[in-house]
Amino acid sequence: MSMTRFTTVILMLGMLSGCATSSRGWPSFAKRDVDARQARANRKKLKEPSKLDLAYAKWQEQLGNMTEARERYQRVLHDEPQSIEALLGLARMDQLAGRMPEAEQGFRKALKNSPNNPLVQDALGQFYAAQEKWPQAIDILKQGLQTAPNDDIIRFHLAVATARSGDLVTAKPLFVNSVGEAEAEYNLGLILHDQGKLDLAEQHFVQAVVKKPTLEQAQYWLSEIRIEKETKNVLAGTNSRPRPDMQAPSGALPSTTNLQTAPVVEHRLSPNDMLGIQQTAAQQLSPNAATRANIAAANTPTASRPASVFNPFATGNPTPGGLTPQQLEQLSNQR
Repeated sequence: MSMTRFTTVILMLGMLSGCATSSRGWPSFAKRDVDARQARANRKKLKEPSKLDLAYAKWQEQLGNMTEARERYQRVLHDEPQSIEALLGLARMDQLAGRMPEAEQGFRKALKNSPNNPLVQDALGQFYAAQEKWPQAIDILKQGLQTAPNDDIIRFHLAVATARSGDLVTAKPLFVNSVGEAEAEYNLGLILHDQGKLDLAEQHFVQAVVKKPTLEQAQYWLSEIRIEKETKNVLAGTNSRPRPDMQAPSGALPSTTNLQTAPVVEHRLSPNDMLGIQQTAAQQLSPNAATRANIAAANTPTASRPASVFNPFATGNPTPGGLTPQQLEQLSNQR
């Protein structure tokens, strides 16, 4: 054997020995090819695979598995490039990742592809509202409500954006027509509380309790506001307490006098109480409404207080709607 041929054989053996092998002696790239073929085979067995991928993507999004959700949305777009729900899903993924320019571009692309789609108009409106761009949010949500005049979800989102922009007069009937009178007062009270307008917020919470005594969220916040105000008054009284060498003028009220205009509602909700209220509300939703809630966790309550907005359209516990256990297993194996 010549030296040239011998060198060639040595090089070929070195290349083969350099390939990583599995426990069965196959090169790693061969194992990946087998996995890919198996995944494609599993997918072909599914009926309407894009529809199932979309349902699975939404489920993963609700669970907070954003990487998996993004992959499934991208897979849907590969099969159906004009899928509005997949475009919106990827835009939400960008928004949650803080990529706002890409998110806006995604929402705008969906709107361009389907300009009169209320689902798209609502999603873009919520995107602007999340950034407190109230004029843009209100404008696009109004368009959505014109497209779908009977859509209470869009009406509710428009009410929230309008109220947070400062126009409570216009927001109130929108709240009333979407969630009810007591809930309208409650939401207005929450927004005013967030803005530090405690006296006005208290008035709305009182009206909410009067109109619906069973609205425990309103009772909770009414109690919280009065505790806040009482604490401020105590601190103010401590800071302005006269020196021992000073005497109060004759005829002044004693410091122990407590003037109240209404009894304080001392009712606090436990986390279990709030969970029960949320689950009851979630059970009353239609499947379509449940898929159109605010971005994940936007209205999720903390362990000690109700949600920042009473949103009857928020989702409950995420479930893979419409998927059988067999379909779910097949979708999970497609990696």
